[in-house]
Amino acid sequence: GSAPLVLTDVADGVGTLTLNNPDERNTLTAPLVAEIIAAMESFEADESVGAVVVTGTPPAFCAGANLGNLAEATGGSLGTIYEGFLRVARSPLPTLAAVNGAAVGAGMNLALACDVRLAGTSARFDTRFLQLGIHPGGGHTWMMRNIVGPQATAATVLFGEVLSGAEAERSGLAWRCVPDD
Repeated sequence: GSAPLVLTDVADGVGTLTLNNPDERNTLTAPLVAEIIAAMESFEADESVGAVVVTGTPPAFCAGANLGNLAEATGGSLGTIYEGFLRVARSPLPTLAAVNGAAVGAGMNLALACDVRLAGTSARFDTRFLQLGIHPGGGHTWMMRNIVGPQATAATVLFGEVLSGAEAERSGLAWRCVPDD
């Protein structure tokens, strides 16, 4: 069969969930979301897991919703995509996004859904919704506002500013910016 869309690992009490569709820049699709949900269920059922790290196979953390799917999106199909990050947000386990490349649109929502964001030097936080002519969905502005405040949220969303890992750290969007491995 084909490689799993989500890789999981448990070591030293930490579960690692790695989006693993690098050819499509780890975009959120219904099959990938189903694997995220299954991975989170598995981590939460494992008493040895005390925290979860969410990351992506390079070159991207998560380049957002698959735009082919988005073009024919319905409320139900968007809800399926949103569940990819909302499931992480609802986890009782502490979650850390290790953002190691582009986090775009719904992919940025995945990073925002985590309790803490650690940005690599290759990280790029890109709202992108308005540039695509769509509203910032999935609670994007609400989550971001809770982290960086209303002014930084409005400026980032309205002006389409892309934040590097270092800029994300300075704005408070990321806890730290660290060198990529």
